[in-house]
This record gives sequence, structure tokens and C-alpha cells, in this order.
Amino acid sequence: MARFRLLRFRRAVNVFNPKLFENLSLAAFLAWVGLGSDALSSSAYGPPEIYYALKGHEYLAVFLAIGIPLSVFVISAGYKQVIALFPDGGGGYHTASTLLGPKAGLVSGAALIVDYVLTAAISVASGTEALLSTMPVSWYSERLLLDVAILLFLIFINLRGMKESIKILLPIFMAFILTHTILLGWGLLSHVGAVPDIAYNTVASVRQDSTQYGWIFIVALILRAFSLGGGTYTGLEAVANGVHIMREPRVQTGQRTMTLLATSLSLVAGSLIFLYLMYQVHSQQGQTLNAVLYGAITRGWTVGGVPFGPTATLLTLITEGLLLFIAANTGIITAPIVMANMAVDRWLPERFSYLSDRFVSRNGVLLIGFAAVGILLMTGGHVSILVVLYSINVFITFTLTMAGLSRHWFAQRDKDPLWRGRLAVSALGFVVTASILAITIFEKFDAGGWFTLLVTAIVVSLGYLIYRHYKSISKITAELDETMLDVVPEHLESGPNLPLDPRGATAVFFVSRFDGLGLHTLLTAHRMVGGFVKNYVFLLAGIVGQGEFKGIKALEDLKVYVETEANQYMAFCRNEGMAATWFATYSTDRILAMEELANVAIRYFPQSIFFAGRVIDTSAQGPFHGLLHDEVSFIVQDRLQHDGFSMMIVPVHVRGIPSQPPNIVLPISMSPDLELVQNEEVKKEEARVRAAAKAQATTQADIQESAPHAGTE
Repeated sequence: MARFRLLRFRRAVNVFNPKLFENLSLAAFLAWVGLGSDALSSSAYGPPEIYYALKGHEYLAVFLAIGIPLSVFVISAGYKQVIALFPDGGGGYHTASTLLGPKAGLVSGAALIVDYVLTAAISVASGTEALLSTMPVSWYSERLLLDVAILLFLIFINLRGMKESIKILLPIFMAFILTHTILLGWGLLSHVGAVPDIAYNTVASVRQDSTQYGWIFIVALILRAFSLGGGTYTGLEAVANGVHIMREPRVQTGQRTMTLLATSLSLVAGSLIFLYLMYQVHSQQGQTLNAVLYGAITRGWTVGGVPFGPTATLLTLITEGLLLFIAANTGIITAPIVMANMAVDRWLPERFSYLSDRFVSRNGVLLIGFAAVGILLMTGGHVSILVVLYSINVFITFTLTMAGLSRHWFAQRDKDPLWRGRLAVSALGFVVTASILAITIFEKFDAGGWFTLLVTAIVVSLGYLIYRHYKSISKITAELDETMLDVVPEHLESGPNLPLDPRGATAVFFVSRFDGLGLHTLLTAHRMVGGFVKNYVFLLAGIVGQGEFKGIKALEDLKVYVETEANQYMAFCRNEGMAATWFATYSTDRILAMEELANVAIRYFPQSIFFAGRVIDTSAQGPFHGLLHDEVSFIVQDRLQHDGFSMMIVPVHVRGIPSQPPNIVLPISMSPDLELVQNEEVKKEEARVRAAAKAQATTQADIQESAPHAGTE
């Protein structure tokens, strides 16, 4: 028999390594870098949109410079509650699913997925435009090609692992923090003497406009500016989504990260809006509003008598553009986490919950990355188009999250003595986010917001159809379990320890749990090969997906579950007088795990014949069956057969095998001495069928003969 060799394209990882989670987890600082860049990068387009909305009434920027930080801290306070309630991550998706219901969770998750795809697309496009503005004009024609190349690079580094991608981009993030701290700090301190005049002019302008237009006009203008700058708030959700990848204690690390993010975002966004008013900047052709502001702040800067202002402005703009690439990376990091959580709940194909050997949701990274590439190609990479599609969906999740928290704390009023304060925070957050969502949809619906809502609705519909498919499969397998488990004694106890024969023929079964499918496969194989098989071996793979990658405790629970299921197979076989044993392994990759198990089985039992069961239900097998189910048994069968080993996939017809014999179309030749030996029961059944057919034919003939006479009468 040929030596068993299977190609290894990936390396195996010991998921029980006690230092694994410590090595992969993020401290608060790295989490701030990896998950907070989305929010900070919004300073490139969020505050300018707010200031543009105040055209002719720029004095209101004072209120917005105060209101934006306050609203950021209100929303972040709500998400600190989310982190405490859901320390295993999931953010707004888990909050809506648990506190408002699964369908609300589906809407929240779908909105986040679309938002993160747009985050990746608009961040790369904005960053490219910012960098190309410092280059010769001829470079601008290659903008789209550069966009795609950067996205492909981000996909690649994220496939290497989340922590690795963050470390690569860390210098850019720190350069942004350093340059903007110096520039914005200098801008505020050098003009601090103008604050009294700004305050006086603001009060005078408010009085004038309230007299001329009324207070409703002023409030409406402020709310409109808030909503049009909604992109400023994106990224606050990312921290709550990624709590499970943070270092222990997770809740404290996550809340500390949220504090860092809220503080940095408030300072940057609030300072920019106030500085626009302080320096009275206006948009100029070929320059962003931030570029105009940075130029005004650095005007007159010199080092040793040499003008340094243009260089400082250039460096600041470069770090701003590069930070947008990190924001795109945040979308590619965070969206797969949301998708994995939805896949665990079966709103998305199960394969999105699988982790690669680098402990990243590889399928989610690839889908989000290439979806962002597709949107860039469809829109030509134009930021003016992408910004219209952006910032609506994240407020859908914000609103559902705050609504869920409000409902939760109100329900806890008799149990939690601090419920009033927590309810006040979440209720205020709901009012803020719901107001911004409503105004944003109203303002941007005709300009392309309808397209974002349509895409989100399509994702919601697809998720619901996927869930219905998995639910129907679960119902089928439950019926199969109920039928097959009847053969198992009610109080299953393992029989005597029967000796195994390593040199004898061995039936090896790939199973996942002690269920109807596994039992059907076992009994079918026993009927086929039970006459010469001496050993029965069961192989179980504990797959570590997003649902299990929560810490060592979750992995230990998975190990207990797998071994319990394996012992039930062994007890059943020994109870039936069959020598049996089992092997189990734990991995992030199902195919790799099955290969490893097969290798172990062949090492101990060289004369192995492999079996795996497969549920057959033609009513449930649509054109997308292959996307919803990973048919790994066929892949392993091909590799085993390639190395000289036999593997049979046993079909389990849950609806029963069709009773009618198949129609024969082609002419068939056969041996003239063919003689079929049939038992008496088969002969009696065939005679009964022939008699019934003859009786039916006689009855039809009698009816036809009597029909003319009936017409004559």
C-alpha cells in the first residue's frame, strides 16, 4: 500500500498553546492604532463637510466645535456599556441581536458590512487624492490603478494576521498624531487672544439671525451640519466589535481603548472646526479645507531663517493621506469580524466563521477587500460619489445599539441600582444618533443615499434567505437524528474493552458529533464490510472558528464536547460487540484537520478504509449549495485516493429513495446467460405489482367499452 502523503500548503497551529492568545491579542495602544484610525481619518472629510454646511453662518462653528466632542463622548459612553455587556465582541450586531431580537441584529450587521466596504473604498480613494495632490498633475491619471494596488496590498498584509498589519502601519499612525498635535496645538495657542472676539461675534450673530430668521432656523442649520458631517463618527463601532482580540482583562482594555479613541477624535475634530472659524478659512481651487488651514497656521514658520511652513504643511497632509489607508485597513480588519459573528448565527455562509492558520477570517478579508475594489472600479474612485454613499449605514447600527441598551437598562430597573444613569446615557445616545440618521437620509436620499439603503436591503434579504436554508437543513438533520437515535439504548453504557487488531482491516469514519448522520454511515458501512473489518475508528475534528476563538476556556469547552461525542461512538460500538476507538484534533482548518487525522489512523491501522456521510435532499440543493456548504469530504476523498487509499461517501437520503425504477432510454445489451437470483419476498412483490397493473388495465378497458353505450342512452 502506498505511503500516505498529503501536500501541506499551510502550517498547523497548536490552538492550545497558552501563549497563543497573549501573542495575538492587542493591548489598548495597539487596539487604538488598529481600530481607531477610521475615526481619526474622518478628520479629512468630516469637519470640512460640517463647516461647508454653515456657509454664510460660520459663527455657528463654535457650537459645533463643542457639540461634536460632546456627542462623540455620549456615543462612546454607550459603547463602553456594550463592551461591558458583551466582552466577547460583536459590538452593535450582538447588542441588537440580544437586546432587540435576531432580525434587528441582521439589519445592524448588514448595515455594518456595507459601511465597512465603503470605508475601505472611500478611505483609499481619499488617501490617494491627498497624496497625489503633492505630486505632478500627470500622476493623477493613474489614480484608479494606485487605488486598486493599495487595496490589494492591504488585503495581503491582513491575510498575514491582524497584529502584523497593525505593526506595519503603526509609524504612519504615530506620524499623524505627532504632526497634528503640533500643528493644531500651535494654531490654537498662537491665536488664543482671539477667543474673546470670537465669543462676542458669535453672541451678536446669534441675536441677529434669531431676530431675522427665528430660533428654529438656527437649530435646523446646526442639526443639518451635524448630519452632513456624520462621517466624523464612523469608527467608534470598531472597538466594540473587536473586544475579543484585546488583551485581558478585555473589558478594561476595550474601555480604555474607547477612551483613547473618543478623546483623540474629539480633540482633532473639535479643534479643526474651531480653527476654521478662528483663521476664517475658505475653500480654494485644488486644495482641501484642511490644506488651506494648515497653510494658514504654518505661514511664517522658519528654521534658521529658512521658511519651513510649506514643508510642515506638506508633511501633515502626507500623514493625513496615509492615515486614510490605515482607515481602509480598519474596514478590512473589522468587517470580517462582523461577518464571522453573523455566520455563527447562520445569517451568512458558515465558511465566513472559519479562521485561517494566521487566526484571521480569511474569507471575510477577501470578500470585503475585493468588494471595495469593485466599488472603486464602478465609481471610478471619485470621492464625491463615494462620500454620498457613506455615513448612513453606521448610524443605523448606532441607533439600533442605543435603542437596545435603553430597552435593556429599563428592563433592569428592579435589579441594577445604577440603571437610571446608564439609561440616561443610552437614551441620550439614541436621540442623538436617531436624529442624525433621519436628517442624513432626508438630505442624502436623492443624491445617492437610496442606493446605499437598497444595497443594505439586498444584504438583509440574502441573509434571511441563507438563514432559512440553514434552518431547513437543521430541521432535516433533526428528523434524521430522531429516527437514527432510536437504535441507541436509552442509557448507553460502554461494553467490555474489546482488543483492537492493528493489522486487520479497519473502517475509519469522519464524524463531527454523535448524530443520525454518523450512525447511519456507521451502520451502512457495517452492513457492507462488517464481515471482514476488525476495527472501527472514529475521527473528530474540533474546528476553532470565530465562535470558539474567545480564549483558552472556550477551547477547553470545545475539547470536552468533542471527546464526549467520540466516547459515545465508542460506547455504542462496544455495546454492539465491535472493537472501536477514536482520534481527535483541533484546528482552524477543517481540511488540514481531516488530513492529520487520516494520517494518524493510517499510522496505527495501515489497512484502513475511510467513510464519510453526506445528507442528500434534492429539495434543499439549489444553485448556491456549494457556497453555503463546504464539501470537504470530496476534497479529502480525492487526496486519499491519490495516495492509494479507499474512501466512500455514504449518501443519506432524508426524503427517501424514489420508489419508481429509472427509465431506460438507451438500448442495453446483456449476457444471454444472465440469471438474477431473487429471494421469495422480492418475487412476491413483483407478482403483486404485475397483478395490480393487470387489474388496472382491465378496469380501464371496461370503462372504455361502456362509454359509447352510456352516450347512446
